[in-house]
Amino acid sequence: MRRGRKLYLDKERAKIAGVCAGISDYLEWDLKVVRIIWGIATIMWAPVMITAYVVMAWLVDPKPAPGFATAGSSAPWPTDPAAPRRRLVDVSDRFQRLEGRLRSLETVVTSREFQIDRELKA
Repeated sequence: MRRGRKLYLDKERAKIAGVCAGISDYLEWDLKVVRIIWGIATIMWAPVMITAYVVMAWLVDPKPAPGFATAGSSAPWPTDPAAPRRRLVDVSDRFQRLEGRLRSLETVVTSREFQIDRELKA
């Protein structure tokens, strides 16, 4: 399971409401395995599992439709509108850290002690 992943109902692969398909996507498990586990658990604890299924089908949001795909492209656009902003912030943070490291390196290289050490080693 990846960080930042959200549980959705998967209506495309649903048999009833898409709860098992959503769980299999969330856990990155095979759908058949999730359905078998859910079936066995339902046989053992029927009232609890049926109630859990109904509650999840009611509370969990359906999987968002994929974004617009370009012609000839199988990869859709990101559906999360905040994703580009987060990427921009991440890149900006990386550049700020690199700039800080570069300034420290520049301070050392341009210092008088560095020049003296170079002359003594030569």
